[in-house]
Amino acid sequence: MKIIEQIKDKINKANDIVISSHIRPDADCIGSGLALFHILKKLGKNVSYYNIDEAAFPLTELPGHDVIKIGQVYPKKFDLYFLIEGGTESRTGQKNLDHYSTINIDHHASSINDSDINWVEPDAAAVGVLIYELAVSLDVKIDKTIGFNLYAAISSDTGSFKYSNTTERSLRIASEIIKESGILPDEVSDLLYNTNTYNKVMLLQNVLSTLELHLNDRLSIIELKQEFLGTTNIKDVETEDIVAIARSIGSLKVTLFFKELKKDHYRVSIRARGIFNAQKIAKLFGGGGHKHASGFFYNGNIIEAKKELLEIISKELNK
Repeated sequence: MKIIEQIKDKINKANDIVISSHIRPDADCIGSGLALFHILKKLGKNVSYYNIDEAAFPLTELPGHDVIKIGQVYPKKFDLYFLIEGGTESRTGQKNLDHYSTINIDHHASSINDSDINWVEPDAAAVGVLIYELAVSLDVKIDKTIGFNLYAAISSDTGSFKYSNTTERSLRIASEIIKESGILPDEVSDLLYNTNTYNKVMLLQNVLSTLELHLNDRLSIIELKQEFLGTTNIKDVETEDIVAIARSIGSLKVTLFFKELKKDHYRVSIRARGIFNAQKIAKLFGGGGHKHASGFFYNGNIIEAKKELLEIISKELNK
């Protein structure tokens, strides 16, 4: 039985269903989760949506976002549990997952197959692609709420269809979503890419002031220091798009974005171009992700971190 048929069978047999996204939710997991919520509602299911972390602005403006509750699912009773982009406690922040019948839907190659059903397709540009295909298989009409969220999910993870994971499949599905739902792509793009706060723009200025170029301008490094955040309520996930500007310099092959979480503790995002494998570097430090977009946590002095990464990346670039 194909995995999508297994999932359909589980849905058909369930009445009370819950959804959770990963911690620090991005547009793909929030958009996909909201779309799935409304797909299941159309099937007459009792659906709940619980996350550990609140979404960042402007994702809070996605249609239907107010259905998301913040907190632990356990010990509430559900027949079926959908986990968007990762089925582990460390990924979701949700405890006691082994008390539920779980389905993990993901497109990260590093996804751990800890759920009862694991629908993991690394070749899918976004989880939104998979949720759309599930909706089609369930014969659910893509209305404007579902369509807006699915389009936002796919657009976000493909960098507005600019990244190397943009494929015929993702473009075709995006086109079908527009046709079926009647959404306007520019409205989605305006929300995702042209909606910032004053504080976010000022933060962008401070982060870009740390820009360093190395290895004959093939590597750039930027840093978000805790002091830049000041008294703002900007969430860490809201800063993810800053790296796109730092990597836009034409000569670059790799960009490192150090985000200081506390003294000597960083979340490091890696963005790459061409044949350079960001995931390979992230795995050396216990992280993961995609070929051109990965990350890991680093404990230690940032000067030492930069030195270590420069040596590793220099060897990779010179192969």
